[in-house]
Amino acid sequence: MWNDRLDTRLLKLKREGFSFAEIGEQIGVTRNAALGRFQRLNRRVFPSQAERSRTRREAARLKEETRARRDGQSIRKLKAAIAAGTNKTKAINQAFTAGTSYKVIGAALGLSRQRAYQIANGLR
Repeated sequence: MWNDRLDTRLLKLKREGFSFAEIGEQIGVTRNAALGRFQRLNRRVFPSQAERSRTRREAARLKEETRARRDGQSIRKLKAAIAAGTNKTKAINQAFTAGTSYKVIGAALGLSRQRAYQIANGLR
């Protein structure tokens, strides 16, 4: 809904001393919408936004660490199984069932993602 024209009008009205309620009436938005937009235009970061960003970054980091740890364990088991003489198809399927992607499996075995998939599914 906000565009350059409304942003300019909002800033002009604020400079002229109008309250956010009055600005909202003139522009056709709520007082809080006008206030929030004004603060965002002035690069104000609310504590709730900063906390939400920090929480999301932390959750993404933990998810990636968990995935890397799981993939590492799965790849170690895959390589040990292949070294012990287990059928490659069965070993790849076990790793995939454990949650490791064909891309990671292929990289660990020096194969492409597609080739790891083909081996796991008995294709050529």
